[in-house]
Formats: sequence, C-alpha cells, structure tokens
Amino acid sequence: MRQDVDSEILIAGGGPAGAALAMLLHRAGRRVILVGRVRDYRAIEGIARRSLQALQSLGLHRAAACAVGPLPRRVTWAGKTRAPNAEWLLPRPSFDAALLEDLHEAGIPVIKARVTFLESQKSDVCLGLADGRVLTASWGVEARGRAAARRQFRDAAPWSTPAWILRGEAADPDPASAALSLPGGGWAWWSRLKGQQYLQLALPEATLRRARHNPSTWLAAQPDLAQLWGQAEISHHYQRPSLLGRTQVREGRLWRLGDAAMAIDPLSGQGIFNALSSAHGLTPVLHSLLEETSIAPLERFHQRRQDAQYWRFARAGRDFYRQAAYQESIGTDPAPYWTARCHWPDHQPLHLPEPWAQVRVRRGLAIIGNHLAERELVFTPDQPMGIQAVAGISLAPLVKAMQDGDHAAARALLVAAGPAAMAIIRWWADHPDWPALPEPHSLGGAPLSPIDSASQ
Repeated sequence: MRQDVDSEILIAGGGPAGAALAMLLHRAGRRVILVGRVRDYRAIEGIARRSLQALQSLGLHRAAACAVGPLPRRVTWAGKTRAPNAEWLLPRPSFDAALLEDLHEAGIPVIKARVTFLESQKSDVCLGLADGRVLTASWGVEARGRAAARRQFRDAAPWSTPAWILRGEAADPDPASAALSLPGGGWAWWSRLKGQQYLQLALPEATLRRARHNPSTWLAAQPDLAQLWGQAEISHHYQRPSLLGRTQVREGRLWRLGDAAMAIDPLSGQGIFNALSSAHGLTPVLHSLLEETSIAPLERFHQRRQDAQYWRFARAGRDFYRQAAYQESIGTDPAPYWTARCHWPDHQPLHLPEPWAQVRVRRGLAIIGNHLAERELVFTPDQPMGIQAVAGISLAPLVKAMQDGDHAAARALLVAAGPAAMAIIRWWADHPDWPALPEPHSLGGAPLSPIDSASQ
C-alpha cells in the first residue's frame, strides 16, 4: 500500500547518524520522518568528549545521559602502555532507544518499524515497511549503517576479516575499558559496564578460525586479555561484519549518511563521531537543495567532505598498524597481519605539511548555519576543503593581511576578535613555518589570557 507522507525527507535508520540528521533538519524548519527500530544489539561503545558534547549540543540529552564516564582511555599498543585521554561508555541498545525518545520529545515523527527496502524513483523515494506499507517522499536518506553500504562500495580495504565479539557478566561493578595490540597480529577493545563486559577482537583469519572452536581456552591463553576478563564465563560470542569502504554519497534522490556512506576502521575509535560529523555535513546540503540550489555543487561538496574524512581515518588506522609492525620487527619479522595493513590506503602522511608559501585564499563552499554558502576560505595542503573560521572568527582576512605584510590590519583583526584572539594565536602557532602574528597587547583594555580563550 503506497502512502505519501507529510515529509520532505525520509530517513531510514535511527542510530546516531540518522537521529542527528533528523534533529538538525527539524531545527532548520524541515519536515522529516525517521523510520527505525531499536535492535537487540547488546554492545558497549566508547566515545570521546567531543562526541558527548556534540550529542548534548544537538539536544539529544537522553542519549547523552546514557554515557558513563569520564574513564581513562587505557591503551597498550606496540609494547607501550599509556592513558592519553578519557572516554565515555555507551550501552546499546539503551542508547539507541534514548535517541528515538529524544526525537519524539522534539516533535519529530518517528516510525518504529523494520525497513524492508529504500529505493530512489524518478520523482521520489520509496521506503518499504515490514507491515507492507510503502512510504514516499521527495528525498530519502540511507542511514542504516555499514550493512546498507556493503554492495555500494566504490573502493574498500583489501581485507574483510569480521570482528569477533565476546560477551559475559562482570563481577566488578566499576566501569572500565582498555585497548591493546595482540602478539602475532590483531587487536582488542575491552569494556565493562553495569555488570556486563564486552570484548571486540580483530584477529588474523587463521587465529579466528581456531579461537571460535573453543573461545574460553583461547582467551585463557591470552595473558593480558584473560586478566581483564577475569573468571567470568563467556555467555555469548558471535561474528560481526567489519567491512571498510566508501560509497557514492548520492544515488538519484537517495543520499547516504554515516557508516552507510563510509565504513571506517573501528580501530580509529571514531564511529559515532563520524556519524555525527556526517550529519552536520549533510544537513546544509539537503537544506540548500530544498531551497532549489543546484544539486551538482552540493553533491560534490558532500562527496569531497566524506572522502576526506574517509582517507584520514584510513591513514590513522594504517599508522597504528605500522607502530605495531615496527615494534615486532625489533626482535623478529612482524606478523603478516600487521604488514598487510601497513600500505593501505597509501603512503601519504596523515597530516601534510602546511608551508606558508602554499597557503591560498580563494572562494569556496562553507557551512554557514544551516546552509552552504560561498565564502573566502583558506586552503592548505592538509585542508583541501578550506578553512572558514577558527574559534568562530573568519580566518581569510587575517591570512590576507599577513600575506600583504600589513601587521597593523592583522593586529586590528585580532583585537576585534575579542576573547577568541588567544585561541586563534595558539592555532596559528601550531604552524611553525607561518609568520609570527603581531601581539595585540589588549582586547579593549583587557589583557589576553588563557581564561579569555577557555570558552572558545
């Protein structure tokens, strides 16, 4: 039964990507319907502070309240143990249920149902529900995760070993987590929350085949993992696809979002951050599209933004694999697991040098509120999409003043920036090849101080 709905956009998928997009579009005054359900996927996930802050800023307060932390992010990698920052633990499916509650509270229509298909037609999109209904709207968004992307990859990592998940009870009630590389290849992320523990493993194929026959015996033979797990029995173990790849962001009237647009290496620990970032990028694209902006530059912007994120995450994972391979090579040849992953996607550094001579100011598309608009942007080798602002202050006028050698104009811009000036100065100082900024001795009579910039 075909049913036109009072919506400009249908979103398939109620995880963090779909929920964030629905909230952002709703705030922009767009009519949106989200179709999704809470899966019985009893995982624990870790997020960083910026992802938690993003959830809160989106108004997803119930979802953010599910996070437990901050906890030290303990990492034992390539023979070195450290706790470089903090993380918060999220219990799913409680987190997913809270996302849908937040949307309902905000007045966003949510249909809790299983999606059977989502297709782009000539003039609309059709979304099928398990009860036989077919919903139609002008535009659709695929946000059902990497399972929805697997047949759409433009390119993918040359390996697809599934993740192996172990679950069980935990005697210790205190929340905790740890990540570690494993001798002979592979890595693990362990977490404990609310009386349960969760262990995600990425192992060489041969090791995975052996381990699955007797998980308890295999786990007991891994000293570091066995110490974390304790004496509890393994109540459940299963495999989960961990395909890595990227897609075309648009197919007809259907747009792709989050893991459905690019499935990143879970080693990066940035899955939910990518989901939220992807939603922030697609919102102004769809908002501008519905105001009849030409589709070609909008699609090009979203594709380039997604691709840039994808390559950055892929290179971050590659560098972790290289660290492990290097450590093992000190005493012996590194395991094939590491060496096979040391060369993909390429050998380009994670961050390119940004010499002052290669900094350019030119016009390009930037996210301004809920729209995409042309602005003067600062382009560097490491930021090919361009930088519009630092600490909320447009960067191009300051760069142009320094390129012209006009220190008086640069000083005036910094003074006009007010408390944000200190954040700009610190950001600029991270580029040692760039000329030193003139010191704005005061901000309207108030001296610059770290306190002034702390809120930026």
